Amino acid sequence: MRTFRPSGLVAYVAMAMWLLQLAISPVRAEEVVYAQSRVGDHVGEIRAALIAAGAPEGIKISLAAPGTAVTVNADGLLAIHSVSFNPASGRFLARAKGALGMPLTVFAGTAVTPVLIPVPARMIERNEVIAEIDIDWVESTDARASQFVDDADAIIGKIARRPLAAGAPLRRADLATPIAIKRGATATVILDSPGIRLTQNAVALENGGIGDLIAFRNINSDREIKAVVTGTNTAKASFAARSTVASLTLDQ
Repeated sequence: MRTFRPSGLVAYVAMAMWLLQLAISPVRAEEVVYAQSRVGDHVGEIRAALIAAGAPEGIKISLAAPGTAVTVNADGLLAIHSVSFNPASGRFLARAKGALGMPLTVFAGTAVTPVLIPVPARMIERNEVIAEIDIDWVESTDARASQFVDDADAIIGKIARRPLAAGAPLRRADLATPIAIKRGATATVILDSPGIRLTQNAVALENGGIGDLIAFRNINSDREIKAVVTGTNTAKASFAARSTVASLTLDQ
């Protein structure tokens, strides 16, 4: 009986099939490394890029369109190619690339450091005096937080210029100092300096709250003077010039 041996042609075919398998395998491997992701899933990479661009480490990131689709490689990482960051506004614009050969993805957002600011704990009506119990504290990531009043002492004792909503940050324009001296009222004006203390009645020429510098008319001399309101119908004049003393001195 004759022994069957594969011909040279069969051997060549087997080798060709093996080489073809080697050529196809990398292509198939590349087909399975891609994955669909969202920009919002890559806050870690975005944060690192922003900090490298000069943003504070404690930033909170808010993306304008977190659902923007991006294709990434099997490692799931998003490579940030460039980022521009505005420290004043907290706004940023970034360009990133996911999988090899994919186009750049452009996205924007804000990155700011959270701060605690005092806000009304309840609805406050216009002209109502704000007390300590009316103040609450909230964490703000608003890029405009520097425009809001951040000191509770600057709010307590003030009156609301307009209705103030609970939880809403306040600007200084929202607040006013309670009137301690009304225009036309008679007040006691004191000049107190080393070696001299003068007291005189004067008529207020404008409304003023504690700490305000307003104009008065000396009842006796009929001269106009400036004094700082120190309490209800009381004020203190600065010893800036002799004319101030003369204006406060009683006519003989």
